[in-house]
Amino acid sequence: MAETEKETYLALISARDPEIRALLDQGFAFVTNAFKAATAPSGMKARTDREHVRRLQQEGYQVKVTAAYDEQGNPRPTLSAIWRKKS
Repeated sequence: MAETEKETYLALISARDPEIRALLDQGFAFVTNAFKAATAPSGMKARTDREHVRRLQQEGYQVKVTAAYDEQGNPRPTLSAIWRKKS
């Protein structure tokens, strides 16, 4: 995702979700959308939301997990959005 695309995406989802707006205001940065642990397709090699959280916490980040949205701002129920902030 190019930087301007990312900024547009963050503006869109933060306008729709006050929890995301609050995280951005607190200095959290969007990391990625990841499959929720129970919804990852079998046989697909991808980190789940729990794996992302664990790795980021080990690296010293404060981590938050929120609802995930696609590029049009529609909810993605099988995904979580991962956010980080240096502790």
